[in-house]
Amino acid sequence: MQPLPLKQIHPLWLRCCHWINAVTVAGMICSGWRIYNASPLFSLNYPAALTLGGWLGGALLWHFALMWILLINATIYLTLGICSGRFRSKFF
Repeated sequence: MQPLPLKQIHPLWLRCCHWINAVTVAGMICSGWRIYNASPLFSLNYPAALTLGGWLGGALLWHFALMWILLINATIYLTLGICSGRFRSKFF
């Protein structure tokens, strides 16, 4: 008895784009918590072990660098989705 062949639901490029988004958004959340901690307007502080950047300037650098990764990843996702015909077949 042979095992059934696995059908690929999502192509590799789509899975890679989604995992890059997941890691990048997690990094943006952690750097955002450091930025939030630096604000004198809010009394709630997140633990330093959960934040990214070390200080306000470092957190801002991480936050903006991760923003560019999200933008590049979104451009790749949209380009591959349009060029491969996946958007046309899945959404229209």
